[in-house]
Amino acid sequence: MKYPQGYIFLEEKTQLPVLSTLQAWFGAGTEIYMRNPQKPSKILNDRIALLEELHRYEMKKSDYQMRCIVFCGTCVSSTLLLANGTNVIKVYWIDSAKQAQEIKEVSEIIRTSVLFSNHVHRVQQTYQAMSEYIRKKTNAELVGDDEIQRFFIGRNWWTTSEAEIHIRQIAKNETRAGVLRRIDLEDSKSATSM
Repeated sequence: MKYPQGYIFLEEKTQLPVLSTLQAWFGAGTEIYMRNPQKPSKILNDRIALLEELHRYEMKKSDYQMRCIVFCGTCVSSTLLLANGTNVIKVYWIDSAKQAQEIKEVSEIIRTSVLFSNHVHRVQQTYQAMSEYIRKKTNAELVGDDEIQRFFIGRNWWTTSEAEIHIRQIAKNETRAGVLRRIDLEDSKSATSM
């Protein structure tokens, strides 16, 4: 599939028309891809999976189940938006093979960020276990660790580190998340192939 590629994520319950109707909504000659109804593309399926992972991280929700329409072009179909606009979760873009590789790198950093969050949770559990043991053995409360306690309380209320905030923003910027029309690309007539 040529570039730029738009990835439209919709709620899983969205009832989409047959592929030929979708093709007509986007215009003759526009390449369209969906995971299930046609011949599988490992490259596009891998990219969809990466963008799903990125979306779940950005939205801080791991339970999103979505459908995806991939198309080659610079604008989301207005007919699709009229028919299913309330079911559109987010639109992401990949402009080139180089950007696809950069998104893959962002995805790897997201996995590292999730691992960091899991480690912080384990540290908190370990610290609480030590505190409980001390309280049980000495009847004393730990009062000198205010910074640690504030950090843990913040994490319990979904406060994120500065690094995590930046990673979310980089992920959003890399994919032009939420943009429905790529005016910046409409002047370039030559689309490159995958």
